[in-house]
Amino acid sequence: MSMNDQIKLLFRLSLIDQHLDELREELGDLPVQVKQLEDVLEQKLNALSETVEKIKEIEHLNGTGHVTILELNDKETKLSSQQFKVRNNKEFDAITKQIEFIKNERAELEEKLRTIGVTDENLHATRDAQQAEVNTAQQALNDKRKELEVMQGDTGEELKKFINQRLQTIAAIDDSLEAEYERIRTFHHEAIVSIRRDSCSGCFSAIPSQRIMEMKHNHDKMYTCENCGRILVTEDVITEVETAFEEENG
Repeated sequence: MSMNDQIKLLFRLSLIDQHLDELREELGDLPVQVKQLEDVLEQKLNALSETVEKIKEIEHLNGTGHVTILELNDKETKLSSQQFKVRNNKEFDAITKQIEFIKNERAELEEKLRTIGVTDENLHATRDAQQAEVNTAQQALNDKRKELEVMQGDTGEELKKFINQRLQTIAAIDDSLEAEYERIRTFHHEAIVSIRRDSCSGCFSAIPSQRIMEMKHNHDKMYTCENCGRILVTEDVITEVETAFEEENG
């Protein structure tokens, strides 16, 4: 494929990108807003999940704690009954120490259960508040998604069409030329511009008449503006490609 044909394809690509830019501008920052709301919802769901797990842990500890207290009570009762059956003071003192140890263990556990009871109450309040925040965040996300769907419904088919055209056009362009086009696009909205009144229509810098004549007669080279770096094309190329593009896309 000749360089002239490649340049025509590059200009066709620029026309496609102009339409894609316009369509995406219509969507505005709605996709970004949806993503932000998704992140907010995820954070709130994670916080709620952590609170629920803490509540489960406390409820488990509360259940096992009360069972342990009952077991300690049984041990104390048995040991107390044994005190009346001992044969000497040494055995009596040993049992007394065991009973004292059990009482201390039970007291510590009861205090711990009282503390986690307060914590459990606070966690339930936190969970309810977090659930309300999750509901609010979910509703906000749903509303924004519907808004985006409405916008995409109006522009979605157009987007798909031009995206497909872009892929097909890029497939026919030399990789190095396409890479240069994309590089210029990072600096300038329009990577390819025409020459108007002997000037670059992108930055309005004057183009030497000798260079303009060279462009008209030498189609085996790609020319760029020496000031802004945009790719330059002649009016005849623009007219030919724009006419074909309009016929294709109505």
